[in-house]
Amino acid sequence: MKNDIITLAVVLGTLVAGTAFLLSSDSPVSVETLVGYGSVIALLAVAALDYRLTWK
Repeated sequence: MKNDIITLAVVLGTLVAGTAFLLSSDSPVSVETLVGYGSVIALLAVAALDYRLTWK
């Protein structure tokens, strides 16, 4: 359980750092697009951790 929380924190921290880097420069990507994609990626990451998807 503790490793899952640490993994989730690292993934979200990396996402936030990447978003901050992209927003610090002039990019053609809007803030709304970044927030939308970030939300979807975060939801998929939480679902994968929560349901422990495994391939047989």
